[in-house]
Parts: sequence; C-alpha cells; structure tokens
Amino acid sequence: MDINKILDYQKKDFEIIKLEFSLNESPNKKAINQILSVVKETQDSSAELEKNAEEILAQFNNLKKTYADNISTFLTLSKKNSEKLNEMEVDGMSNLMHTMSSNLSILEKKLLSLAEKVSGVLSGYEMAKKKYQKAREKHKEFKDKFDKEQSVFKPQVDKLLAELKSMEKGIEAKYLAKYKEKRQDNIFPVFVKFTSNACGGCMMELPSAQIEKLKKESILECENCHRLMFLE
Repeated sequence: MDINKILDYQKKDFEIIKLEFSLNESPNKKAINQILSVVKETQDSSAELEKNAEEILAQFNNLKKTYADNISTFLTLSKKNSEKLNEMEVDGMSNLMHTMSSNLSILEKKLLSLAEKVSGVLSGYEMAKKKYQKAREKHKEFKDKFDKEQSVFKPQVDKLLAELKSMEKGIEAKYLAKYKEKRQDNIFPVFVKFTSNACGGCMMELPSAQIEKLKKESILECENCHRLMFLE
C-alpha cells in the first residue's frame, strides 16, 4: 500500500473538516440554535398553559353546576309558606337556608379565585405569543445571514469532495473502507505514525508483541484510540 496516497487523502479531508468546523462555530448558527431552544421552551410553556386552562375549565363547570343547584334549592326553600310550618320545621328551614347561604358565599369566592387563575393563564398565553413571535423574527434574521455563509462555504466543500472522490481511485479498497468507517465514528486523524514505540494519536506505548505485528502488517489498529498506525 502507498501510505502517501491515503495521507494525502486524509490531508484533503482535513480541509473539509476545518471548513465544516468554521461553519458550525458561526455566531449566526449559534444564535439560531439558541433561538430554537427558546421556541422549544415557548412551545412547552404553551402546552402547560393549555393543560392548566383545561383543568380550570373543568373546575369552573363543576362550580357553575353546584352554584346553580344551590341557587335553585335556595329559591325553592324561600318560596315555602312559613305560616304552615311548625316550630321545628321552621328551625330546620332556617338552619338549612343559613347553610345554603354559607355554601353560596364559599362558591362565589371559589369562582373569583378561578377568575384570577384564568386571568393568569391568559396573561401567560400573551407573553408566550410575544416571545414566540420575537423568536421567529430573530430566527429569520440569523438564518438569512447563515444561508449567505453557507453559500460561500458550499462551493469550497463541494470542490474538495470532488477532489476526494477522484483520489479514492488510487487507494486500496480495504484501507479506504477502514478510513471511512473510522471517520463515521468521528475518529480523526485516522492514520497516524508509529513513533517512539507509541501510537502517534494517543501516545500509548505498545507491547513488544504488538510492535512486531505492526512491523509485519505495516498497518495496525491502536487498541486505545482505534486509529490506524503505520510505519514510515
């Protein structure tokens, strides 16, 4: 195997890595990611507000029914002719109406409390809506800037990719396959020199048996960092 060909290939690949890194570290891309995070938080907040609104609506409907039942009972009792009731019945009616009156007062307070909760939910919705709208506007602004950056980088990357494709013809298939497999696993550089009895990638020293194996095979995978070591 001509090691220089795969090293040239790796060097060319590194140029692509540097361009991609530069693009990924773009302040515009970072701003976009931050905005997307805000949008996600806003969506989660809106979902929580919707859940709260459903719970409040259920509580309100229950209170409304109870309130209506109490009013109906109170009105029915108030229409009874007290002159036809004995003293015990009058006392019972009086106590019952007092209880009903107290229940109505409690229900009114609960309804007022629910009204405040509704107001809080509506306020939360309004804040989430404004936050989301602002995030959308900012997203468009930074995305337009990032798209311009990509338009500059893309031709350079495409040119390098074409050059890599052309270089693949001169590289032994099994080593090219190994290279691509390692790159897929985010290992770079893939091929490193074996120097001073150690891997040129992680600097881990090799035992004598491994060194002998490397001398025989010319290429050996490091057991520690999984790069491919070669002897010059």
